[in-house]
Order: sequence, then structure tokens, then C-alpha cells
Amino acid sequence: MAAKTSAALREPISYDVKTLSGDELHNLDTRPDSDYLVIDLGSVQKNRDVFNKTMQVAMSAAVNAVLASLNLPESKPTKISRAAEGISGKTEKLAEKAARSERHSQRREQLNARILSESVWLTARELSEKASFKNTNPSAGPNRWKSARSIFALQLNGKDKYPEYALDEGYRPIPVVKQVIALFGDKKTPWGLAIWFGSQNSWLGGRKPKDVLTTMPDQVMLAAQAEMDGGKHG
Repeated sequence: MAAKTSAALREPISYDVKTLSGDELHNLDTRPDSDYLVIDLGSVQKNRDVFNKTMQVAMSAAVNAVLASLNLPESKPTKISRAAEGISGKTEKLAEKAARSERHSQRREQLNARILSESVWLTARELSEKASFKNTNPSAGPNRWKSARSIFALQLNGKDKYPEYALDEGYRPIPVVKQVIALFGDKKTPWGLAIWFGSQNSWLGGRKPKDVLTTMPDQVMLAAQAEMDGGKHG
């Protein structure tokens, strides 16, 4: 297999992928000016008709990754069987799927980080103190509100964290928050609720629901209903 590196480099980069037995490896005709990568495959090759072609595809992908890191053009195998082509296609699809999943995971992490950074999140103890609960168990009051679906909480490092924007000046749940939670029902997880409340919404003129809970409660409900009806927010 060979690849042209650039117009400035006259000699192409070449490499050869083989699977050899121990005896064949011992008798391999080597060159003193070449480097060799040796991998002990054990008995994995037995009873696998397309093993050699699979290794060629895998090693070709690995070599091309190295070439790419050096800003060199990819190498193209001179000949690949139909079986190897099928394996290569499946490998590429799996790689593309993994890459999409990784990009989605990164975007979700970034979104979650933004949601957390743009609001104040209170522990049960902090909320109990601000709401002047007298219970000896600081989680009792907030847990009752959460059980009644008057408010939601995110699980962060094993602890419930409550959004301060869902509370009025007396640190009691704002009524429209309970209405929104009831409307969404099981359609949104706590993180889904946090993202909805913390994202710009076209039904609110680009405002975030969390910022207009007390000033535009009716419009917040209309935006939530539009979400349930399939309307997109901005």
C-alpha cells in the first residue's frame, strides 16, 4: 500500500500489512533501514476467513490517522476484496456514529454547564433556611414541594439542587412553575425542565421563561402549551 505525501516529496510513503505465523515471522526477510510494528495475535486468526482483510482495513485506518496528524494525504490501499470493502464500510459507519454521539455528548455537556452557570441553584438546606422552615430535617420542606410537583430539582453530586428562579420573594414556589410542570408531565425530565426554563423562547419574544415567571405567567403557560403542541421555541 502506498500514498503520495506531497509534490515536494519524491518518494511515496509505503507500508505493508500481513498476518504471519511465528515461523513465518522468524523467517521474515527484513530490511535494516525499516521499522516494524509487531502485534501478537495469539490464536484469534483461527476460523476467521476474512481476518487478514479485516486487519488490513484496521491498520490502513490507523496509518491514515497518523498521516492526517502529520498533515499528509491519506494512503489508499491498492486492492481490497469485496469482503474487506464491506468491513471497511461498516467500520466507517460505526466511526461516524461514534463521532456523532461524541459531538452530541459535548454539546449536551456545554448546554448543561450553561444552564447551571446562568442561575442560582439551592441545596435543600439553603432553601429551608431561606424559606424559614422549622423542621429538624432540612430536606423535609423542599422534598414536600418536589413531591407535590410545585418545584423541580436537579441531582448534582448526589444532592438535590433547586432553582432559585422558581421561588418568589418569600422563597415559596411560583404558581406558574407548578402549572408548567403539570402540563409537561412525564414529557420532560428535571434536566429537560431546567433547559426549557433556561432557554430563549420565541413565544416570549426571545426571553427565557425563567426570567418572566412573575411578570408574564400567562405567556409562559402559552409557550409551554406551544411546546406540547409541537411548536418550536427560539
